[in-house]
Amino acid sequence: MKKRFLAFLLAVSIAVSMLVMPASAAGSNAAVQAAVALGGMTTEQSAQLDSPLTRGQLARLLTAFSSYRESVAAQGSTGTLFSDVNGASAYGPYIRVAVQQSWLSGYLDGSFRPDNAVTLEEACTAVLKLLGYDVTALSGTFPAAQLNKASSLGLRSSISASQGSTLTLAEGAQLVYNALTASTSDGQVYGSTIGFTVTDGQIDVSSIVMVDLQGPFVAGADTILPFVPASIYRNDSVVSSADLSACDVYYYSESARTLWVYSRKAAGRITAVSPTASAPTAVTVAGTTYTIGSSSAAATLSSLNGGGVGQVVTLLLGMNDEVVSALTGDEADALFYGVVQSSSRSLTEENGADVQQEVSVMCTDGTARTVHVDKSLNYVAGTLVEVSVTADGESVEKLESRSTSGTISDDASALVSTPLAENAEILDTTSEGVAGTVVPSRLSGVTLSDSDVRYYTTNENGQIDRLILSNVTGDLYTYGVLDDVKNLTTTVGDKVDSKVKSSLTDTDNSTTTTTTATASKSDGQIISDVKDIVLPTTSEILWGIVDGSIGSTLWQSLTSSTGSLASYLLNLAADNTSGAVSSVLSWVAKGATYSCYVDGKAVSYQTSVKYPVLAGGIAVSTSPSGTVKSMVQLVPISIDKLGAASAMSGSKRYELADDMQVYLWYKGQYYATTLSQVNAEDYHLIGWYDSLGCAAGGKIRVLIAVKNG
Repeated sequence: MKKRFLAFLLAVSIAVSMLVMPASAAGSNAAVQAAVALGGMTTEQSAQLDSPLTRGQLARLLTAFSSYRESVAAQGSTGTLFSDVNGASAYGPYIRVAVQQSWLSGYLDGSFRPDNAVTLEEACTAVLKLLGYDVTALSGTFPAAQLNKASSLGLRSSISASQGSTLTLAEGAQLVYNALTASTSDGQVYGSTIGFTVTDGQIDVSSIVMVDLQGPFVAGADTILPFVPASIYRNDSVVSSADLSACDVYYYSESARTLWVYSRKAAGRITAVSPTASAPTAVTVAGTTYTIGSSSAAATLSSLNGGGVGQVVTLLLGMNDEVVSALTGDEADALFYGVVQSSSRSLTEENGADVQQEVSVMCTDGTARTVHVDKSLNYVAGTLVEVSVTADGESVEKLESRSTSGTISDDASALVSTPLAENAEILDTTSEGVAGTVVPSRLSGVTLSDSDVRYYTTNENGQIDRLILSNVTGDLYTYGVLDDVKNLTTTVGDKVDSKVKSSLTDTDNSTTTTTTATASKSDGQIISDVKDIVLPTTSEILWGIVDGSIGSTLWQSLTSSTGSLASYLLNLAADNTSGAVSSVLSWVAKGATYSCYVDGKAVSYQTSVKYPVLAGGIAVSTSPSGTVKSMVQLVPISIDKLGAASAMSGSKRYELADDMQVYLWYKGQYYATTLSQVNAEDYHLIGWYDSLGCAAGGKIRVLIAVKNG
């Protein structure tokens, strides 16, 4: 009975506490970036990573990640290689190298079949040959021998495909990328044998790609590049256009046919320089300190030339946010848009005692800027603002919302008929001021309502160049798993009012309670009324999902504010002013410590109230300072099929979040693992997806694996 009463307490906390959200968003795929930079795939292919890997594409990847990547062009375009691959074929030179080196071979009928899809075992066999292994001498038979050897070398890391499965282009890039840190047949680290720098098992791709890096340069209105780049990055994201705008900072590697462009700026009044005013190597603007990366910028900011503290500047930033150039005067004018994250007032004594106010704004370019504003103004976290920088100084103005609606195109190039600028800046925000940048592809095919769009601007070409959203992605939450609920029940039991405890039996086997026929309900009757509400353990919940006894509909009813419980509690409150109800309400109103795992690490959240979370995946909403605003339960599904980017539960497909966390559950303990280490054949898989009303949400954020048997 005590167990059931504790369940009632938790259910009551569920019934009276439903609130808001947050955490952050998007990153780049190192394997794909390396493949594009080395010529293993085109930028167009990098936008179609879920497409099947073909034999022609595999030949190109193998060559790009070999010592032949620079000499492949010398293969020329003459002669017929195979009956279906002539010398003019786009994959011809790569196929010739791959066949000459015996990484791949043709068929007995004289064909190569470059468009055939590649299975996991076929790709692993080719990469093992790339590493110098004799695949015929491995212990065992094909394909188990090749797959086991690939696993032992780490080649299958971050690849979820199993035997017989067709690889995606993304998985093909990951496979050859993993080879860089694998051991060759003679015991060397493969990457180091082809000129890469390997440190602590990590590959420095830039050691090859940037060997002849030119720059930084600042683009003018009519800048023309000395070559046509094959790979283009803008602000570290892959793009297709090499067009340069005035004040863009750019670098290039002609041998790698790669262009890097940066349009990031920092603007405002200089508040500090170091180590000296006359020879600065670092400068602080808008609350952020930047390293000065060019002699021309250092000269502009030097006190010897009238620069330094108090000067209003716009800094043009390049790689690693280093200052490449500093604009002053009218050239320094700049506008930024964003959301207030915090504001504070403090004492200043520069010209006698006074109060100054600082406002921190997260801007659409992903930079948090700190601006000094009038001490009498109020800027609440979450407020939309415009930050203006002119030769006279900096200012912050509140913005009225400017919304629009419609569907983002599948290629993320337009919102309905209005095109998105290729360097469009997108910021997702919450009402508490939590914010994170979003890459356009994250919104592919998403329909936005007026309430989803807080503000947008367009450039001179009528393209949307800035877009501020209202919690559209769901990526602003912190996701994790709640530790075993048994720990929580013990804590709760210790907190229950002693008068309530006295009405309970000490065993869980008691099934009856004594009630008193009075106008108001006794403690015992309250317990009897909810005797069927039982708090399960995490194991019981997980197996309930696996065997189907707990479906998503039932789960949502368990973890939402049920009308019956809320109604019962309110009616009860009308008849009682003390006793059990008083204890229940008192317990609900108090805070708690939630033990969770977030990104594989144990984390504790101290809250001022209790939240409706039971077990498994949860979403935690915080303020910009990290204070918990709410906790929300994720919805579980039993997964039948698992891919690299999606999962199937019955006939329904769910997308996997880019930063999805994977855990193995065993004997009451979570163990962080990776997607490549689990599958739907050997494990019961439970996905926890966000059902939070976010237009681009609904992704599996947490995956829990329970080994069969």
